Amino acid sequence: MRAEERHSFRNWKSGVGKSNIRALHARGGREPGLVQHMRTRHTRTPVRGVRATIILQKHSMNAADSSFREPAPLVSIVVPVYNGARHLRESLDSLLRQTFADLEIIVVDDASSDETATIIASYGNAVRSFRQPANRGTFENANHGIGLARGELIAIYHADDVYEPEIVAREVAFLAAHPEAGAVFCLDVFVDADNIAYGQLELPHDLHGHATLNYEQVLNGLLRYKNRFLMCPGAMVRASVYREVGTYRQDPFGIAADLEMWVRIARHHPLGVLDEHLFRYRHFHGNWTQRYNHLRTKSEEFFAVMDHYLAEGGRPIATTRALRDYEGHRDEDRLRIAVSHYIRGDLASARAVLSEIRARCIARAEILQRGRLLILLAAFRVFSRLPRFSPLADFFLRRWFVKGPPRPVR
Repeated sequence: MRAEERHSFRNWKSGVGKSNIRALHARGGREPGLVQHMRTRHTRTPVRGVRATIILQKHSMNAADSSFREPAPLVSIVVPVYNGARHLRESLDSLLRQTFADLEIIVVDDASSDETATIIASYGNAVRSFRQPANRGTFENANHGIGLARGELIAIYHADDVYEPEIVAREVAFLAAHPEAGAVFCLDVFVDADNIAYGQLELPHDLHGHATLNYEQVLNGLLRYKNRFLMCPGAMVRASVYREVGTYRQDPFGIAADLEMWVRIARHHPLGVLDEHLFRYRHFHGNWTQRYNHLRTKSEEFFAVMDHYLAEGGRPIATTRALRDYEGHRDEDRLRIAVSHYIRGDLASARAVLSEIRARCIARAEILQRGRLLILLAAFRVFSRLPRFSPLADFFLRRWFVKGPPRPVR
């Protein structure tokens, strides 16, 4: 374990408390594996329409640890939540309908001020719960949930998304079949605030057909496509991997701390991505991502993560094509920031950001809509030197920042 990872894990220990760490280390700091164990459980699960029997091991707690009276489940689902009363019940109900039974659901309330606590209490013993005494932030709250988890596999699912009944079974089956994989992801259906579908995620074509993705594939995929294939709300990670690499780094990576975790895991273990749509990812309801991107005037934190890993040995394995696309994404983000400044009426800042944009990087990036972006760049270099034109600012505010869902999928 690298020094920075040991430091991160020590910080995690101090944050979640000794009793939780004792539970997490009940197996002596090792995960016995999903198929070799003195105790086994047979779980029947549908696999692409065929009934298949998957033999899964169910680990036992260390006899010296009396923190829990019941045997530990194979899977822990951690649901961090903050002021999530509007959609929490729908999410928890979908998790309680899972076809895979050997699991626990842990809801970690980050000191919500709405009806979240009341909703959690209404589930009684169907879920475990913990309430933070003060707000800690999304990823620190998730870290606490990881410390409470007793399972060998830990899924951090979202309190505003809806999960298909087979998601846990399908991800468990994948990790049982691929012991080399440190984590598994799946695809999602895009839904609006009312759970009406309007699209779905598809894997980039050059990431299709791989049982698992190694670090080089993950790094180059992210450089080319940004994080459009490792969806946080559908991730399941081995508990042993969290013990190995540490926890989420909310500071310094902020909203991109999940992406940083996936890259960190990929340096040590392959990742799996199921080409199946197993959850409904909610948009347009004022979530953190939407608030973060609204008239944002700072560089997207995606770039801080990728710059870090390029500097930490990733650049030699990055392809020329991927690096060109990555720099194109950076200049596209700068254009978005310049437009935000224009809408806000800060024309001097808009001009400063526009001066940093390299038209040649946009022109060389195959992944972008290059013609459209180059036209916008040229236009805003002119607009930013003229008095602010309110109809233009209002147009881009509606077009880029106050977007509603597209038409529903029929």
